[in-house]
Amino acid sequence: MLFARARHQRVAVSVATVLAVTLGAGALTVPAAVAADVPTVSASAVAATDIPKMWPHTMPLAAGAGGFFSTFTYNADSTFWTSYATGETVALSYTGVVGGDLYSSGEGIKNMATGAVFSLPEGFWAAGIAGGYAFATDRGRTKLTMHTAEDSREVTGLPAGATDVTVRAGSPKEAVLGFQGADGKDYSGLIDLASAEVTLVFETPGQRPYGDVPLMNTQVTVDDHRISWSAWNSTTRTRTAIIHDRATGEERRIELGDAGVPHLLGDWLVHAGKNPATGRIGLVATSLTGGHATTFPLLDRADGSVEPDGTGALLAGGGKLGVGQGAYRITLGEDGRPAATVMGVYAPTELAEMSPAQVPTGTVDLDKTPSPPVRFLLNHDDAKVTFTLKHTRTGKSYDWTQFGFDVYEDWWKDFSAGFPYTGDDYHGRLTSVLDATNADGSAAKTALYNGAYTWEMTATSMAGIGPDLKKSGAFTVTRAPRPHDFDDNASVDLLGRDASGVLWSDSSFTKGSSATAPETRIGGGWQTYDRIEATGDLAGSAHADAVARGKDGVLWLYQGNGTGGFSGRVKVGGGWQTYDKLAGGSDLTGDGRPDLVASDKTGALYLYASTGSATRPFATRVKVGTGWGTYDQLVGTGNIAGAASGDLLARDKDGVLWMYLGKGDGTFTGRTRVGGGFGRYGELVGAGDYDGDKKNDLLAVDPATKAVYVFKGTGERYTPLNLTREATSFFKGGSYDLNG
Repeated sequence: MLFARARHQRVAVSVATVLAVTLGAGALTVPAAVAADVPTVSASAVAATDIPKMWPHTMPLAAGAGGFFSTFTYNADSTFWTSYATGETVALSYTGVVGGDLYSSGEGIKNMATGAVFSLPEGFWAAGIAGGYAFATDRGRTKLTMHTAEDSREVTGLPAGATDVTVRAGSPKEAVLGFQGADGKDYSGLIDLASAEVTLVFETPGQRPYGDVPLMNTQVTVDDHRISWSAWNSTTRTRTAIIHDRATGEERRIELGDAGVPHLLGDWLVHAGKNPATGRIGLVATSLTGGHATTFPLLDRADGSVEPDGTGALLAGGGKLGVGQGAYRITLGEDGRPAATVMGVYAPTELAEMSPAQVPTGTVDLDKTPSPPVRFLLNHDDAKVTFTLKHTRTGKSYDWTQFGFDVYEDWWKDFSAGFPYTGDDYHGRLTSVLDATNADGSAAKTALYNGAYTWEMTATSMAGIGPDLKKSGAFTVTRAPRPHDFDDNASVDLLGRDASGVLWSDSSFTKGSSATAPETRIGGGWQTYDRIEATGDLAGSAHADAVARGKDGVLWLYQGNGTGGFSGRVKVGGGWQTYDKLAGGSDLTGDGRPDLVASDKTGALYLYASTGSATRPFATRVKVGTGWGTYDQLVGTGNIAGAASGDLLARDKDGVLWMYLGKGDGTFTGRTRVGGGFGRYGELVGAGDYDGDKKNDLLAVDPATKAVYVFKGTGERYTPLNLTREATSFFKGGSYDLNG
């Protein structure tokens, strides 16, 4: 490359490079939470307890002799200052231009090390900070000036027509200038701090992906002997360092692969790159002398931010294993090789928790706490996190893996890996799905089961840095029993019998519109029954039961096992062929147990109160009414009308649905008309609370399509159902005989 003295004709030679501006001029209020005290990093987090503590998830922004500025890694809307003298980190009131020890905001320019405050002249805009000076341009952008608390000087040699002027730290003697020329091209240059003169100017054509913001001078570094910059090839996605010898004019090119922007330090380039011993990306130093490049590691992790501090040293974001993640000062040692000294940390360099895991312990009542969070707050976002939740009783497990994190909504506080990731609020909720496997090997999704769980979390660094982080624990989930919940996960299940007599159970948990088959195979041989009725817990096991009537009139009790099936049948008794309608699931006697009603062919209605015994599930029948022959279907719904007791629905032969409000003594009030048009449905099922709103609902099966619809309960006395039906997530029955 050819360079030109600024006071003579500029020589424009193209350089394929992308240069980024680091100085912003916005002034945004910092959230109140940020302005609080910096959280304490535990003693185990870092090897040395006297290292200054930085705000979590921040990286260096600029440095001077008295301290350094930092900002959030994922959001630059806040700025912090860490003092070398006191070790204290403070949150600044506004985002502003920083450089060295100077901070420029709407309140003026403050030297954070000395406390001195001064202001730019009226009508001037901040252009950058370097060498203890605040640089500014006038509103016409024809003048560039440099200011301290003591004096102001105009910078001479700025080419006419220069716009978008920026200045940043270079060496102790020179600042790096960036601007757009009158010809529309991008240029960089050097400013001699002692003489306030622009010396060298050279073209640095790049890209402007952010519209009018030039990417000019952040990749230019300088010392007494060399100037360096980097060229990025967007096709090969590789970077080339160009090093210009200021004495001889010779240039050297060093291929850096996909490494970060290089910075000069003595006879070395400091940049993000591969550790030659491990192959992992960290901060490394590459020699500029000798016949070939020699590279050695400085930091195990690199945050991608390396800034000159104006004293001849560099400040870098990153971390060393066993020391901590934060800010490091890179200086030349007595042997002439770069060395890293920690200046501030916020967390370990290896994977660690920023605060204890938020995972339930003990017993979790999901009726009272419907969505307890599961959250792991880790110190690095490039972690592969695997969470396994295993249900002890069934052996079914949920395995969730997330590659990297997403910022939690309170991004200045923490990062989270949720269970599972929702995309809306960025934290996990326990009541989401289990990716389980059925006994036949088919995949299934179910809601969370009741019972004991164990969990394991393994976090692995995707950068290959440090050991895996492992956590484990246990808790128990509980809810009140649901009358149509056969697998004990609080979701409504529907029984369906296929043409070969195999009974299946299908869950109401959302599976998507493509589900065409039931989820759980219960077993074969059910073709011997002419009526199957889900009843809720009759036998005192806390799991939903069912009764089945054989074609010979014998009624059998099938006691639920809580895993989607039954533990075996118990003979209730014979003679049940006299009844043409059965309905279970409503507590009609007020004892907390569901009961069974049966209507015979004369229209008499009988109550079979449950006993809670598996060997004798019903008390002696009691006649509770006559005239029920006008109905072709009875449905036990539980409480759908707001009273304390269970209710009963009855459909007449005209398709009109009526509600009988239970009194709690096994009898009913006068009937209430619910609505017409229910004759189109082949089976009506009182499923309990289908949609989780704590009101019982009604399911209806269309015999033509075998689609299942829900009529949602309102809890109102005279309008107990919303008569606008909604499609459900149950499978389309096809040849299945769907049972109540």
